[in-house]
Amino acid sequence: MISQSKDIDLKHVTCGLVPAIMTELGRRDEDEVHVLVRQGIQDELWNSFGSGGDWEIEIQEDLFHDRIIFRRIEKKSLDPLNLMDF
Repeated sequence: MISQSKDIDLKHVTCGLVPAIMTELGRRDEDEVHVLVRQGIQDELWNSFGSGGDWEIEIQEDLFHDRIIFRRIEKKSLDPLNLMDF
């Protein structure tokens, strides 16, 4: 069951959604955070959060909204440029 305490409800946000999500993620220390957004903006979300950064995402369609599941990526502190492979 999904914990409601981790849900960030941004379904009402129509302008400035990505900065609002980034602000909310910056306030969290959980490894997994769920954000509720309005339906129909999956392409924009993939373009904003789909690669790179501190979080990986999964988008789930729900009845009246979409749920973005952000999972914190574990940082590797020893070799951030992967130079050890060369």
